[in-house]
Amino acid sequence: MPDYIPHGTVALLYADGGTGKGYVALQLAVARAVSKEWIGLMPEPGRTLVLSTEDDINEMWRRIEGMLPFYGVSMKDLADIRLVDLVGENSVLGLLSKGIIIAPTPMYQAIDALIADFKPRMVILDVLADLFSGEENNRPQVTQFIGLLKRICRKHDCTILLSAQPSLTAMNTGSGTSGSTGWSNSGRARMYLQRVKMQDGAEPNKDMRTFEGKKNNYGAVGGKFDLIFERGLFRRVIGPAGFDKMAREQKLDEIFLMLLKRLTAQNRPVRATNSKSGAPSLFAAEPNNGGFKAKDFEAAMLRLLSNGKIANEPDNEAPPSKRINRLVIKEGT
Repeated sequence: MPDYIPHGTVALLYADGGTGKGYVALQLAVARAVSKEWIGLMPEPGRTLVLSTEDDINEMWRRIEGMLPFYGVSMKDLADIRLVDLVGENSVLGLLSKGIIIAPTPMYQAIDALIADFKPRMVILDVLADLFSGEENNRPQVTQFIGLLKRICRKHDCTILLSAQPSLTAMNTGSGTSGSTGWSNSGRARMYLQRVKMQDGAEPNKDMRTFEGKKNNYGAVGGKFDLIFERGLFRRVIGPAGFDKMAREQKLDEIFLMLLKRLTAQNRPVRATNSKSGAPSLFAAEPNNGGFKAKDFEAAMLRLLSNGKIANEPDNEAPPSKRINRLVIKEGT
């Protein structure tokens, strides 16, 4: 995968728990099997071996079946995919021995033999926590484990995509790593799939994700883009419907509320109309309006009215004969 996953080495896919890394990995296997796009990118087609310690065989096939309508194919077109269910098994590939050595296990040898038989160009290992028995913060142990995986890559001329969960610190900073820096340093590429959250921690769309290339030792680092989960798989968001749009709307709403508060304090009634005394026109003419135009403030007004942060209420300060509604900020906003 140009700019994201180089061939013949180990790449890491980090994602917070429950974000959908299992879906994304299976979707990559399907895309490679049928020579079609994956989240808006074109992977090299070919065989993919998927080993999962989190999803059993029935769950994996159920998910894949849900992806088939998008790709316009059937199960018979997926001969280039082999799934291995490791749920509940002793799936450790690298075992800590003598306190200092990460040694290959019988499971490692079994997978090595399976790869030799199936001859996949990509092997997906999901998930790191169940495959490595050493200390994730111990750099020498981490380096040895990644070295075991690289040995498979060299021996079989394949790529390994290893999925993992980032540490709490990495989730908060957006770096998308875990434990020792040895994971990022030893892996030749790293990607991060994460939920879309606003500055206050709110998650406006629970089906939205961002996908970003964080590292690529053999080429340009792939850019960041938005995904949405719909109709059984993740799709790339095209146009102003992703994270940038939500961030812009949040900023616009904040400026709308700030201007409404300012004009209210100045005893300047603001109407919920498109007239000259309406919020869109008044706010577009105000200083510190963030560069937004009347049509932007109209959209913000409708959005804030809809979510109950502002209300259109009678202006009790005006005489009864001239009393009309004005916009007010609701308590608690």
